[in-house]
Amino acid sequence: MTRLKQTKVAATPDRHRLYWLPNALTIGRILSIPVLIYGILAFGFRWQGPLVKIWLIAGIYVAAVLTDFLDGYFARKWQVTSGFGRMIDPIADKLLVAGCLIAFMIIAQGSWLFVVPGLAIIFRDILVSGAREHAALSARAMPPTSLAKWKTACEMLAIAALLVWAFGKAYLPIDDMQSDIGGSAKLIGLGLLWLAAALSVYTGQLYCRAALRD
Repeated sequence: MTRLKQTKVAATPDRHRLYWLPNALTIGRILSIPVLIYGILAFGFRWQGPLVKIWLIAGIYVAAVLTDFLDGYFARKWQVTSGFGRMIDPIADKLLVAGCLIAFMIIAQGSWLFVVPGLAIIFRDILVSGAREHAALSARAMPPTSLAKWKTACEMLAIAALLVWAFGKAYLPIDDMQSDIGGSAKLIGLGLLWLAAALSVYTGQLYCRAALRD
């Protein structure tokens, strides 16, 4: 009789049971955007409702910002990164920022203080997306720079401050710039927005130059 040789097959680790959570968080961020836009427009045009709705909109925004960190954190920790996740995560970020900024431009009635930095940020994001795609066709990676991360942080903080300004427009009986809450929130939000726009323009040209480099 011949003895059959038994070979041991290395066991492959099972996929984490919550492998779906990072992409679900990203999709949840996208689904929150129409609600945030509605809230900004409603409060910005002095729609007064129960105060609990302020906390609801604020909570949705905080949750959306947290998912921007948590989806990538869990994907890396559980080693469940995917091509879909890498594609959809930056799209969700850009949709969130662009949607909120356009809503603020509307309630500001087209004020150049909002329109100029808002359009600079939106156009930069679209341009960088194209530059990344061009670089990908050449098999070149374009990881985000530290300045780009600071730019994102400034955008999120600016939107948070301008949300407070929008809430003030609905519930404060006087002009927003004459109130301590509304005026301070608007000035802080605009300052951060212009800083984010400056970082957007600077980092945007860096990405484009890197993408076009032979």
